[in-house]
Amino acid sequence: MMTKKTKRVLAVDDDGLVRKTLEIFLREAGYQPTVVSGGDEALAALSEQHFDLLITDIRMPGMDGLQIIQASRDYCRQMGKPPIPEIVLTAYNDEPVKQSAARMGIRDFILKPFRAEEFLRTLERNLLSR
Repeated sequence: MMTKKTKRVLAVDDDGLVRKTLEIFLREAGYQPTVVSGGDEALAALSEQHFDLLITDIRMPGMDGLQIIQASRDYCRQMGKPPIPEIVLTAYNDEPVKQSAARMGIRDFILKPFRAEEFLRTLERNLLSR
């Protein structure tokens, strides 16, 4: 069985302060975070190593979070790997985006700003679902 220390989490957010916060939360909770600022970096990271969880912001320049999730799923399918559990981070309680995410089968949304306990509970739930 994998321990937290072996769980790799890819987090994508265009805001530098949010990236730093995610990195600190994830490290302090015992995960191995890779924190990037956008879609191209996320896809490059996915091609270089295995991740157990993908956390992505929705509204970002270039590729948005739903596009990153779809690209991740496509990559996993092409490589014959199981899909990576996904969590969406957003500062906007945007119903059309939530509906699009639900149609894609994305189970968890975390609204920013978030509390550390809520964030970590959501991570655990998604990592245990694997």
